[in-house]
Formats: sequence, C-alpha cells, structure tokens
Amino acid sequence: MPEPTGRQGHIDAALTNVSIAYGNGPYINGGIFPRLKVTKQSDKYFTFGKAAWYRDETGVRAPGAEANLADYTIGTESYLCLEKAVAKKVTDEEIDNSDAPLQPMITATKFVTDQIEKSVEIDVIGLVFGTGWSSSATPGTLWSNDASVPLDDIETGMNTVAQLIGREPNVGVIGRGLWRYLKNHPDIVDRIKYTGSAGAPAKVGLDAIAGLVGLERILLTTALQDTGVEGAATSLAYIGGAHMWVGYVTPSPALAEPSAGYVFSLYDRKIERFRKDTAHTWIVEARQSWDARVTAADSGYLIKSAA
Repeated sequence: MPEPTGRQGHIDAALTNVSIAYGNGPYINGGIFPRLKVTKQSDKYFTFGKAAWYRDETGVRAPGAEANLADYTIGTESYLCLEKAVAKKVTDEEIDNSDAPLQPMITATKFVTDQIEKSVEIDVIGLVFGTGWSSSATPGTLWSNDASVPLDDIETGMNTVAQLIGREPNVGVIGRGLWRYLKNHPDIVDRIKYTGSAGAPAKVGLDAIAGLVGLERILLTTALQDTGVEGAATSLAYIGGAHMWVGYVTPSPALAEPSAGYVFSLYDRKIERFRKDTAHTWIVEARQSWDARVTAADSGYLIKSAA
C-alpha cells in the first residue's frame, strides 16, 4: 500500500491550536498591512485614479438642467496567492524516549509555525523597506549622530504622503537597527522627559514617539534571520535593518479600499500530520497561501539607511 502524502494526511486541530497560540512571536507583519481574505488564488483588485477625487466638479444647475457629470478612473492590478509549506519529521524513537509523549509533536509544530511566520514577515518587511514606494530619502545627517533631526525627517515623510494622497499617515515601522538610535536621541529624550511624574517617570517608547509625530502606532521589527547557507556558520541579521517607514493603511480592508499595502490571504496557516509507516516517522507540516503587495505606492514614505 502506498504511503500517504501530505495532502492525504490529517488536519490536526490540536496542533493547529498550538500553532495559533505560538504564532505571535516577535513578528509584526499582522499589524502593518491589513490581511484581506480572498476566495480565489488569483484575481484582480481595484486601483483608483486620484485626480478626480481632488477636483471640484460641482456647478450651479440652471432650472430644468441636469447636474454636472463627474467620474473617476478605475484600474486593476492582480494578486497571486502562492502556497508555502515546510515539514518536520518526528520519529517514533523521539516519541518513545520523551518524558511527555506529545512534546516532540508540539516542538515540531512550533518549529514549522515559526518557519511560516518568518516567511510572511520577510515578505512584508521586504515590501515596507523596499523600493516600491513613490517617495524615499536618506537623512542628510544620520540618526546615529546627535546633531541629526529625526523628528523633522519623520515629519517630512508624513507631509509627503499627506500631500500625495490627502490622508494622514497612521502607521510607522522601524527596524531594530535604527530604533537603538532613535530612542536614545537627545532631542527625543528631552521632549519626553517632561511627560512623566515622580511616581511614573517618562519612558522613551514606541507609543510616546508615535504621539510626538501624530501616528496611531509605530511597530518595531526585531525578528532575526540567518543569512548564511545551511551548514555554514550562523550569521544572524535583523530583517528590518536601519530603516523607518511611515504610511497610510486602511482600517476597513476591502478590494475597493485604498491602502499602502495588503496581504491577500487564500487561507490561514494549517498544520497537517501524517504517517510514514515504513520510516516509523510522523510528518508535521505547516502550509499557508498568501500574497503581500504594495497596492498604493504614494501611501508610503521610506526613510532608508538612517544609521
């Protein structure tokens, strides 16, 4: 009898619950671009021409006359959700030798969950700190220099987005390699130190800086990635680098709602378990199908290589 394949296996509800509980980790991708559930692997989404939305097309209507006709242009782009999957073997020997028989399965589930989450994070952060935005700049004085003006640099980015789309940026994302300089910058420390009290001294945190510049939230990406090849010495680097991004993302995700980006999701992470009897082994597999895309390039501004 042929061995079952992954697709003939069992969607394990218990291990899926373990995966859901574990799958928050250091990853922030779920708080950046809205996740939009779709029912087709590939389809089109709408893009809107800006000009008509900012022109005054009204006119005085004479008695019996028709109102001025106005319209806006609609374009389309396509998304394509690709499935990514990863699996981990759990041998009968591991289970038999474990003090808690379910622990090897749980550990394998956490491992494959982290692999999928890391892949989504790399996709989304790669877009946020990538070259797909209409506007970007490297500060004239890097933020590692106390003479720099990071709040002015952030304000420049926010003003640029607001002038391009007519909406205020509401989200910021900063890399761990840059945050160390921003939170210790003398200008930031000086502004925030007066907001505390004797019993609750002021702290330079993400919320405090978001309040200073007028963002709803700033997210810090701290996830690490091994950039070395398998078998070589471990070479860890922050996925986010030394960049900061500000942009507008919609609070009401929909195919017809403008937003800096979306994560189109065909289905959420699934944990599958199946047996290979001839190898005396269980396979724990995680799979998920998504497509992360910049959907409004004018809605984001990248402050790149700022330290």
